[in-house]
Amino acid sequence: MSAGVDTSRRFFLRGAVLTREGREEAIRRQRPLGPRPPWLDGRIDPAYCAACDPACVSACEQHIIRIHPSDHLQAGLPWLDFTAGGCTFCADCARACPRVERIVDTPQIGTAQIDTGRCLAWNDVICLSCAGVCRERALRRDRSRRVTVDTLSCTGCGQCISKCPVMALTIIWKTGSE
Repeated sequence: MSAGVDTSRRFFLRGAVLTREGREEAIRRQRPLGPRPPWLDGRIDPAYCAACDPACVSACEQHIIRIHPSDHLQAGLPWLDFTAGGCTFCADCARACPRVERIVDTPQIGTAQIDTGRCLAWNDVICLSCAGVCRERALRRDRSRRVTVDTLSCTGCGQCISKCPVMALTIIWKTGSE
């Protein structure tokens, strides 16, 4: 049995683990849909977030904070939807949360990763859509005019995700966000 699959008696008796689709659906409902908001990750007990009126959602001017649906294992917990935009690290979500006691330095959400098979710049097309929005200048052209990621500079803000015309970028979350 794959790690992370719900092995409860009810789930098993329904036969859901007997099909590939059932197993994939069970894994999907247990895996976070995205990283947690940076100011909240590791600073707030997830049980509190699940029972909270999500003030962080309405406080986010970028409109990227979402709440896991009720049928998800992480129901009620906030996550960042980078397909809608990126995090500016404004800390409005932290100020809206009654549990955040103090705001620390800008945290790192993760690191951008390029799918070189999909990336236009890696396939001899001039494209710098992602590099143009990167405030940290973590996305750069190399000598071959291909986009690369400076992993030391990348904060994982996700600004580049929605700007890529072929969705060749993802954010690999830091360990604490998963």
